[in-house]
Amino acid sequence: MTAQIAIVGAGLSGSLAAVALARAGRRVTLVDRHPVYPKEFRVEKLAGEQIALLERLGMLDALAGAATPFRDILNVRAGRIVDRSDDRHYALRYEEIVRLVRAELPSSAEIVFDRVIGVKTSAAGQQITLSDGRRIDADLLVLATGMGDMLRLKLGIRRKLVAEKQSISFGFSLASSRRFDFEALTYYGGVSDRIDYLSLFPLENVMRANLFTFLDHQDPWIRELRRAPAATLQAALPGLRDFIGDFEVVEKVDNWTMDLSVAENVEQPGVVLIGDAFQTSCPAAGTGVTRLLTDIDRLCNVHVPGWFAAPGMDAEKIAQFYRDPVKRAVDADAMRLAHFRRSLTIDPSLRWNLQRRQHFMRRRIVSWMDRMNPKLAGPLKAYARGRRRASGHS
Repeated sequence: MTAQIAIVGAGLSGSLAAVALARAGRRVTLVDRHPVYPKEFRVEKLAGEQIALLERLGMLDALAGAATPFRDILNVRAGRIVDRSDDRHYALRYEEIVRLVRAELPSSAEIVFDRVIGVKTSAAGQQITLSDGRRIDADLLVLATGMGDMLRLKLGIRRKLVAEKQSISFGFSLASSRRFDFEALTYYGGVSDRIDYLSLFPLENVMRANLFTFLDHQDPWIRELRRAPAATLQAALPGLRDFIGDFEVVEKVDNWTMDLSVAENVEQPGVVLIGDAFQTSCPAAGTGVTRLLTDIDRLCNVHVPGWFAAPGMDAEKIAQFYRDPVKRAVDADAMRLAHFRRSLTIDPSLRWNLQRRQHFMRRRIVSWMDRMNPKLAGPLKAYARGRRRASGHS
């Protein structure tokens, strides 16, 4: 098989890159092991800059049409309302996002369901060997393999571990007999419980819960959460019942442990890494999807057209993508926010105690001023919204 561009990995980043490149007229072959992407606790809502990037990539309508939209979010800490935000969000399960993106692949794109067992790369051409013996020859290889290391190691690409087990996220669905006076709820934890925040939002016919923590992976609390999720959560966040009443968890608790890492030795001829294959992100900061969408936008719309204007895929061409100022800024911001969210949540030092007080007090003041005099609060509200985004919240 031959292609201009072979993409290995058909999760969100690989599938979306394939759609963008095929729509631009490139001959694309997409390779993945799964004809139907398996259920996986990953991205479950889209918001903020991600919406603008999806619009730019021509994918927002396909996702929004199948999503559960919401925008009215009540933000609470220690049983007290911090503020109420109004931001457009779309909720979708990760495997459904992947299915919808794959459905947008033009007929000109080829998708192959098999396992890649070998790769050879050079400035002149790339060879991808499948488990059934077939071979794909391409001008450019895009690795969208997430945290999978096998192909990267074959190419001598290493992972620099920045923070091992930096965060642990949990996903589950709950049901309550109470009728809520909000569409979604963000309930913040604190230093003692190592909980950043619980995000509750509508998804299909349930209330979905994403719990973001900086727990030690051996903490017995994790076992208790799986064994008795409702009681364990109410004990950790005692004011939660005042807002959602008594509830029961109606799906098993999934969890995801995230290492922060960055790929090294990536400036090689013929191959480029996107999304988590290049750099991972802290789920609590909400920057992972923004990073992968930025990667796809810059690669497909800026760099690939220039690369194919002249023959060969030497290392200097590939390096242009990793030096891209927009990509570098988004990558750096994601790493900064990962460390910021962890320190804001669990650091007991005086500096971070003051930072926490200032962070939430600012939001309460703006919310109060907005109720008293919306015109005066306008500039402060815009400032606070910018501060929320700067701290990992849209």
